[in-house]
Amino acid sequence: MPDTKKPKNSYGILRFSYLRLCCCLVISLLGGFAPLRAAEAPLRLVIIGDSTVCEYSPEQACRGWGQYIQDYFRDTVHVINLARSGRSTKTFINEGLWSKTLEAKPDILLIQFGHNDSHGPGKPESTDAATDYQDYLRRYIDEARTIGATPILVTPVQRRTYNSNGKLDNSLLVYAEAMKKVAAEKKVSVIDLNASSGRLYDQLGAAANDVVANAPQDRTHFGEQGARMMAHLVMQELTQVERRLAKELAPEGPMALGRIASKPLFRDPVYDGAADPVLCWNHTEKKWFMLYTNRRANVPNTPGVTWVHGTPIGIAESSDGGANWKYRGTANIDYGQGQFSYWAPEVLEHEGTYHMYLTFVPGIFADWSHPRDIIHLTSRDLLNWKYESTLKLASGRVIDACVMRLPDGTWRMWYNNEVDHKSIYYADSPDLYEWQDGGKAMGERPGEGPKVFRWKDRYWMVVDVWQGLGVYSSDDCLKWTRQPANLLEEPGTGPDDKVKGGHPDVVVRGNRAFFFYFTHPGRQENSAKSDLYEQRRSSIQVVELEYRNGQLTCDRNKPTYIRLLPAGNPTSALGVKGIVTRWK
Repeated sequence: MPDTKKPKNSYGILRFSYLRLCCCLVISLLGGFAPLRAAEAPLRLVIIGDSTVCEYSPEQACRGWGQYIQDYFRDTVHVINLARSGRSTKTFINEGLWSKTLEAKPDILLIQFGHNDSHGPGKPESTDAATDYQDYLRRYIDEARTIGATPILVTPVQRRTYNSNGKLDNSLLVYAEAMKKVAAEKKVSVIDLNASSGRLYDQLGAAANDVVANAPQDRTHFGEQGARMMAHLVMQELTQVERRLAKELAPEGPMALGRIASKPLFRDPVYDGAADPVLCWNHTEKKWFMLYTNRRANVPNTPGVTWVHGTPIGIAESSDGGANWKYRGTANIDYGQGQFSYWAPEVLEHEGTYHMYLTFVPGIFADWSHPRDIIHLTSRDLLNWKYESTLKLASGRVIDACVMRLPDGTWRMWYNNEVDHKSIYYADSPDLYEWQDGGKAMGERPGEGPKVFRWKDRYWMVVDVWQGLGVYSSDDCLKWTRQPANLLEEPGTGPDDKVKGGHPDVVVRGNRAFFFYFTHPGRQENSAKSDLYEQRRSSIQVVELEYRNGQLTCDRNKPTYIRLLPAGNPTSALGVKGIVTRWK
């Protein structure tokens, strides 16, 4: 007879499981899973502030930076801009706007006030930076935290007013400092828009107001381009202090453009003579390296052009996609005895090995009439370089190599043959080691520092012609057609950029291309022919190239948004064309 005895406690187990299932069904029907839905709901990012932040209708010329924050995010973030024109920390509360902000139930709250707080005593909106301004900020922070929101302070964006020395007077600095004091006291994050907007205005120079303002006479408010720039400055810091938002960025949103590049981009801290830059991605360190000729601009007792000789190859590095650079040191090159000079490095990577083609001058000379060769070096780390060979080219006075791989897998080098009226010559190689000279590449006019790159389905060559940069295009890298207009011939308006640009590198990433060029900032107008430190020193600059009607152009007076991704990165060809067009 089969054993029909039930296992011990089987009834209890079944009964418990049944009850648990029923409870789950009841909870579901009653909305008990609402917390799960809340977790999936968009993050609510609420912004409060004044007229530099708020929304404007399409018919109005003004724009606030808060209008463009939503563009940066996927639909997992919902931006609510409650900023109002004319309000201060005091009147935003007194008029009931703060109560409505709390009713919006923000997850994250951005707070920028200071402009109207700074109005003269006796006006209803004014506050004192040392007393009630700080008290109001503390109230915002405490009450936001009470409802579970994360408050983040934003220092007031600078006005574009200048003192008698032509420097920004930063009339809102006292409010920015007061806000940072409260942030430290309350342990909340702060975005220093006061500082970053000031740096941007300095970079834009005399053209700052023309670029960002809604009207020529308005030194406070923004047109669309200016408001988008301020939004970008806010977002650069916001994504660093609030990681929840960093995870929700739209892949093809404005952050894909990158950061606003420093201006000047880089100055060498040793000799202050950075020139002839070339960029290369360091695969091991996961950052960009810039190698450059380090002219000895600040060394005394260097007559003639001796200061351009005896030059090491400097190295700078960038960990943020090319917007900011810091000095790393000099390249360790195992070639040369006694006195010698290194000029114009060309660097590329192939199958795990870095190759440098470097102009070598066997001495330090006071004039230009001396031998120079192009030597080949290799490296595994971009820091330490091994000599491979001296190239046999068209003459004993050759400089400024540029190397590019052709579609058939072979390599081509362009260089300056100084013996033949500084014409551009070329040589070919199957493997980067053995080179066969091919003669003159083009003879239309002399030039230095050729740079060849492929972009917009064409080959381009940019040549320093001493009056800006001559531009040529080709279908086959053999027959070149010159475009009428030079690039960087007209002086810019930004710091260290008020002169013509020279000897660039070009970095292409996806459908974007960037010029890295150098300037001699002191060679302006009447002082151009002087030969003092100010005329010798040089700075590296960057500008984005644009393609219009079959020709290259660029606007060095606009801020440059840059995000250089490493070669081979699947997102290095980000589809940001529409964004770039809209922003510019």
